[in-house]
Amino acid sequence: MDYEVLDEVLVLKGNFEALSSGVDGGRRAAKNILNIQVPHNFSHEDPKSYIDEIAASMKLEGGYVALLTAVEMKNVQILSDAYVTVFITAGLTNPSSFGTINIIVVSSTTLSEGAMAGTIITATEAKARALIDKGLHFTGTTSDAIVVAYETSRDDEPILYSGPATLFGSKVVKLVRLGVKDALKAYYGSDDVDEWQL
Repeated sequence: MDYEVLDEVLVLKGNFEALSSGVDGGRRAAKNILNIQVPHNFSHEDPKSYIDEIAASMKLEGGYVALLTAVEMKNVQILSDAYVTVFITAGLTNPSSFGTINIIVVSSTTLSEGAMAGTIITATEAKARALIDKGLHFTGTTSDAIVVAYETSRDDEPILYSGPATLFGSKVVKLVRLGVKDALKAYYGSDDVDEWQL
């Protein structure tokens, strides 16, 4: 897997099997995973066509899954260990609006379909725990989204379970919980919740 930030888009490149809750989500093979920054007042009748336009302008090879956020890509947090890499952008401009916490989880080993779905639950629980740790009384925004993926070029036995009690799931919890806090600190320029404009 390679990744880079191009202007207002985080681009992950590889041969992925991905499960996304974002725009036009679902499970599919993809060569690109995108996290696209949009204006704070973003209002588009067809977000999928907007994403398609961005992808076309980048001349990407192969298919893609994408997330949208008002958070600047310079604030993306990338955390990794031997099991998983997470990419997180987070903003809480309004806890029920387009603040958006986007999480991309890329496994270093193959995941079963059940483990992919389970990782969405595990990462979401870790995100909620991070917000509670900060003393907040909500578990996310209404536009939060997640992608779980692994590279299909690997030839290994798939992980079957990914709950927080498993080794893989515990790694996801640790990185997402830390990454959400780091992403919020990067976005607001402070670790003090009282200074955040929510």
